[in-house]
Amino acid sequence: MCATTLLDGGPPPGFYYLNYAIFTEGKKFRDGDGNEVANMGKLNTFSQLHQFYYIADFNVLGAHPALDVLVPVAALTARGGTAGPFSLNSNTAGLGDLVVGPALHWDGRTLFGKPVFHRVEIDLTIPTGKYSKDQLFNPGSNLHTIEAYYSLVMILPPKWETSWRFFYAHHSENKDHLFGRLKPGAVVHANYALSRQVGEKWRVGAAGYYLQQLREDELNGAKQVKSKERVVSIGPAVHYGVPGWSLVVSHPVEFAVRNRFQGSRTTLQLIHRF
Repeated sequence: MCATTLLDGGPPPGFYYLNYAIFTEGKKFRDGDGNEVANMGKLNTFSQLHQFYYIADFNVLGAHPALDVLVPVAALTARGGTAGPFSLNSNTAGLGDLVVGPALHWDGRTLFGKPVFHRVEIDLTIPTGKYSKDQLFNPGSNLHTIEAYYSLVMILPPKWETSWRFFYAHHSENKDHLFGRLKPGAVVHANYALSRQVGEKWRVGAAGYYLQQLREDELNGAKQVKSKERVVSIGPAVHYGVPGWSLVVSHPVEFAVRNRFQGSRTTLQLIHRF
């Protein structure tokens, strides 16, 4: 899931570097009914996402075209877990999967009389990350993903804003998984935020994310009953901005979790416009 939060849109044309430092703490694993699964241990991750974003200073279909390149690096630590004869303990780090995609930005629009900024983007995730079939948790996914999203930022005068991203992701098959040939089901997910300006440089608010898997996973060609993932989260967020730089810190806490580790995500997002 993308780590965007407050003021997720409306940048002027130019070249941007964004750095995301993300720590996720998975304290317990929930099954398809939301019950805690014993012996699954804990999973913690620390990721550095390096994002390079270029927005052109001309129009196509009334929008500014853009290009997005994302290079992740991740460290994963799983401990105390077993799944049948398999140990889920691991401690690995390395490059994640490269993400590349074109986008279109619309600005200067209104919705219900309020200023809005729109963006559409289609991303391709390429399995370039570190991966081992002997590990259940890896920095790379060993599959291709096509993901489309639409984002909307609405300014609510005098000092409020709300940001939304809506995603749809479709995955290829991982033919070299620990348990066999695995094809994850398609998912929809969203990021959402609401904030208020406090002084000239600060905003405070709340941010979170939602994910719902639409189709069951397939393992060796067979659908896996009750394998759909789900998670909902919300937590505090703070934004600090000066010309050319922005800093955002958020800490959503997860609930209503199915088929994944439940915990929290702390994100430090740094944005620089060259």
